[in-house]
Amino acid sequence: MFVTSIIMSELIQANATPIIGFLTLVSNIIFVTVILAILIHADTRKHLYNFVHKYILELLFFGILSAVVGSLVYSDIVGFPPCDLCWWQRIFMYPQLVIVGFAMYRGDKSVIDYLVPLSVLGAVVSLYQSFLQWGFDMGAGDGCAAIGGECSKVYFMQYSYITIPFMAFTVFAYIIALKVIYYHKDWKNRNGK
Repeated sequence: MFVTSIIMSELIQANATPIIGFLTLVSNIIFVTVILAILIHADTRKHLYNFVHKYILELLFFGILSAVVGSLVYSDIVGFPPCDLCWWQRIFMYPQLVIVGFAMYRGDKSVIDYLVPLSVLGAVVSLYQSFLQWGFDMGAGDGCAAIGGECSKVYFMQYSYITIPFMAFTVFAYIIALKVIYYHKDWKNRNGK
């Protein structure tokens, strides 16, 4: 049993970054494609609005779940110690999973309003840390130091831009975009458009 868990841990450590990095790239491509489809094609826009309106809680739950699981895999299995900014991103992300989980249970879509402030704050922190890791000084000097980790330390970079904080930024941006799409359809329904 112990040997199996060591082998499994090593397998996850060796493959987590390429797999999660590739999935982030694919999700970024899908996100940009969906935004372009909404802006350009009216029929597609209508179908996407309807889809998001119908499945908003599920889309939010699985997006946030991916971020929570990803952060735990990196810190607890791969062994990357979270820095101070990583902890702040977790503070803004983790409660959203619980909030959306309860909302799914109750069928309460109004909870979306409570996610956006957390997502905006989390997006600001994660984008700031992404800029630090991409080499921009941003007035941070040596960066912040945490036990065993620092905010500007790049544990990996996939496709020349995907880092751990950028993965978090991606999910925060999805949450904000889903709310905009969700309420845009509501606005159009209320105004007969």
